Amino acid sequence: MRYSSLFLGLAAVMLASPATANTPAVPRKLASMDAEAFRSAATIDDDDLEFATIISTRDGFRKERRLNGSTSFDSHVEAHVDKRTGETRFEVHQSLRYRGSQRLYETVHFTDRDGNLVTQPLDHAQRGSDTMCPNSDFSGDCSLTMKLVFSVDETQLRAAMTRADGWDLKFKGRANGGDDLRIRIVPAEIEGLILAVDAYRATMSTQAGA
Repeated sequence: MRYSSLFLGLAAVMLASPATANTPAVPRKLASMDAEAFRSAATIDDDDLEFATIISTRDGFRKERRLNGSTSFDSHVEAHVDKRTGETRFEVHQSLRYRGSQRLYETVHFTDRDGNLVTQPLDHAQRGSDTMCPNSDFSGDCSLTMKLVFSVDETQLRAAMTRADGWDLKFKGRANGGDDLRIRIVPAEIEGLILAVDAYRATMSTQAGA
């Protein structure tokens, strides 16, 4: 029996696992970028009056990706390098724009370097100014923004870099899962950040030995 390509496509969607169905597609341009593209686009904020230098991939790929009809998001990774010691704190930054009532995010789920599912509290879950919301009690259908941040150790980040399909994360919302936000960070972006950090730390070592 022969089946049309449309039928087979519909069958594939119906049989897809919930995880696959909820993972946003990676834009073609983002998927084609390599680590060098992210390394060269990395921003380095080295303020003389700050103890840490911030290296970020925020300009590597700046485009909101749509999750559904009312939610869009953009993400990047960054590192805070202590100028005195070279100790580095890595972070995942997630911006979110959505319509509806205010959401609450407190934790993120991901698999660690050993393949175990873990839950981790967010460092920050900051709401935007929400000036576009017409209701003072935020109970209506408003256009809202959030910024979510959590820290991740370098070993975990380097392990995530080796995953060919990318690093999957889920920011947990309401208990019923209705506000959960699932994203994927491509390996090239992680590697690009680490390359930029390694290069910066190498200059620190050179200056220290001068």
